[in-house]
Amino acid sequence: MKIEQLEFLIEVCRAGSINAASKKIFISQQSLNQSLRSLEDELGFTILNRTKKGVTLSEQGVIVYNAAQAIVARYGQMLDQINASGLNPLDTLSGKLNIHLSPMISISLMPSVYVDYMHTHPKVQVYLQERYQDDIVAEVAQNPGDVGFVLIANSLRYFVDNIPQNVELKLLKSYPIYIAMSPRHPLAHQHHLSLTSIADYPFIIFETGGPKGEHALQNVVDLHILLSTNNYNMCRELLNEGNTMIYSFPPYIRRGIFNDCVHIPLNIKDITFQLYMVYNKKANNDEKRLRENFSATLENYL
Repeated sequence: MKIEQLEFLIEVCRAGSINAASKKIFISQQSLNQSLRSLEDELGFTILNRTKKGVTLSEQGVIVYNAAQAIVARYGQMLDQINASGLNPLDTLSGKLNIHLSPMISISLMPSVYVDYMHTHPKVQVYLQERYQDDIVAEVAQNPGDVGFVLIANSLRYFVDNIPQNVELKLLKSYPIYIAMSPRHPLAHQHHLSLTSIADYPFIIFETGGPKGEHALQNVVDLHILLSTNNYNMCRELLNEGNTMIYSFPPYIRRGIFNDCVHIPLNIKDITFQLYMVYNKKANNDEKRLRENFSATLENYL
């Protein structure tokens, strides 16, 4: 059980629906619902009765909700006491941090990272923006205080080879490539997928390839690209039709992204997704401190 799950529960109860709460706290409805489902699974009972009109608390959910309010309030008091005591060396961290993100990172890792970071550094103003990878590099190159987090396949060498001289990449994590699809898909019962097998079905490129449609496997297999987009809901609708596929990776599985799908590993070892921090070499010391602290928080969730 995490503090953020209790905070999410409180927000949902106050808003009256998961959809309304997700808009208020700036995370996807899918991520918010998955976090609450995980809490229910951990406790072993239903907290929220979900209907088309909104949510209501179950009988046991009322007990959890009342306890959650007390726990979150006490947690806030503890942080206030720590900050007031002057014993927390991080409470002096303040300023503005613009973060540019690949959408695949934004929907899978960022909700938890953001809540954790803001609890620890409440004086920092954080602005998150989803962008394609080339746009992330351009923003960081022009604005020394900005930082980017890019997920890109190591097979797309042009990205690394064309980084401006004032921009640096720091590799944070490499991930194996999975393929997600509807349980009704003809390949849904496979344990591993080959390049040959996926070439027979339409493929969706979600953000990974950018506006030009580049994608992880473009140099090794001829895929039928149905759509290249950063519209998550459109991807879900097409996947639910049962015949399309999309790239996936372990954080999707852990966070329940495309949770109506099965996620099957691709049988290829030399091509992976790589998560980079993108930063400007000319950032001043305060800007470096902000970005490094945020990166450290992110790395706790990798």
